[in-house]
Amino acid sequence: MPDFSATDAAVVNFYGEDVTYTPNAGAPVVVKGFFQNPDDEPDTQDIDFIATSPQVILLASDAPDPHKGDTFVIRTVSYSVKDFEIDEENLRVFHLFES
Repeated sequence: MPDFSATDAAVVNFYGEDVTYTPNAGAPVVVKGFFQNPDDEPDTQDIDFIATSPQVILLASDAPDPHKGDTFVIRTVSYSVKDFEIDEENLRVFHLFES
């Protein structure tokens, strides 16, 4: 299987927005990520998949040891991690709730 880590990093760093990630046992760090909030979505009838709660996608290298309860500040709103997915490749998907 090809290694897409360099491509993933380039895409996230170019198109992602700044988010502040604070692990439970660490200091806050500003990283790039893709944020999706279903409350902000326009008409979605033609979209095959959409998040049902806020979520942010980061590079695995920016969140190497994620835990429930880690926090994010995105667009001045504070969120806590309720769950996360560890992608087989290079990404982490965090499912969030406003805290």
